[in-house]
Amino acid sequence: MIDDASFESSHASSYRVPSGVPIVDSLLDGGIARGSSVLLRGHPLVDISTMAIQFLYHRLKNGDIGLYFVNNKSPASVVEDSVSIGLSLDEFRSRERLIFVDAYSGLFGMKSEEKYLVETSSDPASISRVVSQALSECSKKGKVFLIYEALNTSIDQCGEGILAEISHWSKIALAFDSVLCFLYTDWGYAANISRTITNLFPNIVDLKTLERIVASQVLTVSKVEGKPVTKNMIPIKKVIPGGIVGYIPKILVTGPFHAGKTTIVHTLSSRAVSVQRMGTTVSLDFGHAEHRGFKLDLFGTVGQQRFDPILEQLGGEALGAILVVDSTKPEEFPRAKEMMHKAGVYGLPYVIAANKQDMPGALSVEEVRKRMSISDDVVIVGTIGSDKPSVLKALDALIDRLVLI
Repeated sequence: MIDDASFESSHASSYRVPSGVPIVDSLLDGGIARGSSVLLRGHPLVDISTMAIQFLYHRLKNGDIGLYFVNNKSPASVVEDSVSIGLSLDEFRSRERLIFVDAYSGLFGMKSEEKYLVETSSDPASISRVVSQALSECSKKGKVFLIYEALNTSIDQCGEGILAEISHWSKIALAFDSVLCFLYTDWGYAANISRTITNLFPNIVDLKTLERIVASQVLTVSKVEGKPVTKNMIPIKKVIPGGIVGYIPKILVTGPFHAGKTTIVHTLSSRAVSVQRMGTTVSLDFGHAEHRGFKLDLFGTVGQQRFDPILEQLGGEALGAILVVDSTKPEEFPRAKEMMHKAGVYGLPYVIAANKQDMPGALSVEEVRKRMSISDDVVIVGTIGSDKPSVLKALDALIDRLVLI
């Protein structure tokens, strides 16, 4: 069985290069090591090529030489796809900073204008000879970032023999501090092929689909530098322009009347909307925020008891909550905990924003914890509703609880 993961993880450069997708870089402990490789493994219903284009575009912007192997689409289609998500590769191609290895045109007897052409895409040796040549020659111009699309197509065309060639390319990548990124759609191959692929790559990023949650697509990492890991699944979505981003579709911001929920939602979002009457929220606050590579939707609840019947509806499908309490009014702390239960979010990841820390008589975070009888594993952050840095600390704490990165 092929197993170069341990070889690469022990010899690869310690210098990590960011992929340009913050959630992936966090899960990979800072990025992908030079001289190493990463597998983007996707469910058949997930678009993994978008993330590959994001990786490549970021590395090209940072001075790398891009090398793109195609066997299931034309080079022109790759460029068109990049334009469609607002990350055009055309400029880099025209400047010969992006070079294609064309294993597609030969399938249909079409003429190719690419410098590197695989005429027999069903022959692992032919593919390996051209890829090795391209890697070696392009490495003389700079650090190479290679995208191989798609490994599953090569398996279908060549059989398992193509997997044996990857170990050779890995050694070339190691010698020149290149990074190899392979795209693989898991169509349910035989168990021995799946095991070989898992053992072959030191870094594996998985993109999956899930049912019964607001965001149906998620990303996780199952291997980092040759070591199997367990990472939380992070909801993702495709945005235009931009590509794949982390997505937390519903964070509930709840708490008693006049605790400062509306102010916090508006501080986090420049596009927040409130339904108010005479200065008081009577329905909900809604805001959209972008932070740490995530897009987040915030839903603020009303605080008066007469609106309790709609709390459960507002809390439905929330992934986490920020419980806002007025640090100057400990008598309302029981009401705050009651609202968490009525909204149906008690038990979900949550943080407490001990708000109005700038007001006379505000209790310290430690005193708030004591008065509310909150265990040490729940994060409490002292906030001032209009002070963005303090409010972001509460949001950061919740994101950490949600995704553990």
